[in-house]
Amino acid sequence: MVWKKIHVLGAGSYGKVYFAVKIDSSSLCCPYVVQFFGVDINIDNGNIPTYNLFLEYACSGSLHDLIINSKRGMIKMSELEVGFYAYQLLKGIQHVNKKWWVHCDIKPNNILVFDNAANNERGGIHELKLADFGLSLRVSDGMAYVTETPFSNRGTLLYAPPESLIDGFHAKSYDIWSLGCTVAEMMTGNRV
Repeated sequence: MVWKKIHVLGAGSYGKVYFAVKIDSSSLCCPYVVQFFGVDINIDNGNIPTYNLFLEYACSGSLHDLIINSKRGMIKMSELEVGFYAYQLLKGIQHVNKKWWVHCDIKPNNILVFDNAANNERGGIHELKLADFGLSLRVSDGMAYVTETPFSNRGTLLYAPPESLIDGFHAKSYDIWSLGCTVAEMMTGNRV
């Protein structure tokens, strides 16, 4: 896969994020999950390896940004919007869970917003996609992951279900609880 870096979008403690364009094509897997296009390692000056993850670019920020704008009265998030967003997120969670993964960190900051031509046709309602699978767990169907240590959690505490905090229990229900917290936040503009 061949990519061309255009410019830096941002930088953090562990690396930089570039806006890049793909020169060759690949297929998409799910319209409600940020697409992963591949990885690459290149050697920069000083023979230091740089690890590159190629992901779909979300030009409109995160769901957290939409909620903040709604709270400021700039863009009123209607019940119809919240319902449509919840539907998209449920479809994304369903896709991830069918692949036997539990996201473990669903929250507005990890949900990216996409605009496209259909956005205008839907009256400004955006497309949302799940992102940031850094804490996800592989869990077999009907099974759960239990941590060795009680009171340990993989995701953000404000969006974690009680059983994950008390017993270290992580199953598909974890993502549904987190989605419920996210929907409540979309409706009220405040964290649960």
